Amino acid sequence: MKGVDLNTFVFDWDLTFAVLLMNADGTIYHRYGGRSVESADARLSMAALVRLLVDTIEDDKAYRASGQVRGPGTRLPIEELPVFAKRLKADEKGRCVHCHMATEAVREQAQSDRKWTSDDRWLWPLPDKIGLRLDPADPTRVLDVAIETPASQAGLAAGDRLVRVNGARLRTEPDAQWALHNLPSSGGKLEVELERGGATRTVTVQLAAGWKEVTPLEYSWRPSMWMLRPDPGFGGRDLALEDKQRLGIDQKAFAIRVNYLIDWGERAETGRSARKAGVRKGDVLLSVDGVSDFRSPQHFQAWFRFTRAPGTTVALELLRDGKRVVVSLPVLP
Repeated sequence: MKGVDLNTFVFDWDLTFAVLLMNADGTIYHRYGGRSVESADARLSMAALVRLLVDTIEDDKAYRASGQVRGPGTRLPIEELPVFAKRLKADEKGRCVHCHMATEAVREQAQSDRKWTSDDRWLWPLPDKIGLRLDPADPTRVLDVAIETPASQAGLAAGDRLVRVNGARLRTEPDAQWALHNLPSSGGKLEVELERGGATRTVTVQLAAGWKEVTPLEYSWRPSMWMLRPDPGFGGRDLALEDKQRLGIDQKAFAIRVNYLIDWGERAETGRSARKAGVRKGDVLLSVDGVSDFRSPQHFQAWFRFTRAPGTTVALELLRDGKRVVVSLPVLP
């Protein structure tokens, strides 16, 4: 992302894969990509991408015919964010600036400017959040509408074809996400124009306060999750099945081998605190405060950041040398 204008190339920077279809003046017609905790490509389809490339030709013609002109905006390369510029200056070897670093840098700058709130964690909500499941092969078509959700209450139904959301042409799931991303977590309205049975209608989806919030599991795929606080100060990988069998741990149970403590960089105090509390490399983490239904190490890390409070302590159940031990870990801010 070095040199990329963050004010123009706006997409979910946490993504594994993203495509922007845009005019040379910087106007974005559509975004394509998206993912969820299911997998990196569960929301992708070559058929959908090909259809989008063809259909956007018409959108480009319509935009040119409208005579609209997007004026030059203020450029914002990531290197010009003060918090990130400071980090680059300290890195004598230079660095590859990954996309997710833009999410982290924008967040960190907002925190430094005291403009960030915990609600700003909720990024690019999937249509699932309002009860809509779109067809990956044809994202304009509604596959399913969950009952007792904002979408069902608005009258949306399986088989509907989405045309516009909040006035913007919809051709992809990220088009819907962009509209949702720009609505506040405190609540709002989503105007959806749809086609059903050859007729066009518009419905209003009412969103209540807190509608953007997701579970730690749903958030756990995001690489920018790692920069959220508080953190446990250590981590590791899933225990191999053969090791679980050898140690007498159920194969489906959560268990990660601690293979690092963060005793370097800006958060070195967290790793030092974990070591002082009694956490050692090679330990096997079994539960935290009695919770053990984590689906992955990333799920555990996201859960810790979302649910544990600085100034408290957590009980870590560890397996060490065949024996179970419990250590009390202070949660640092």
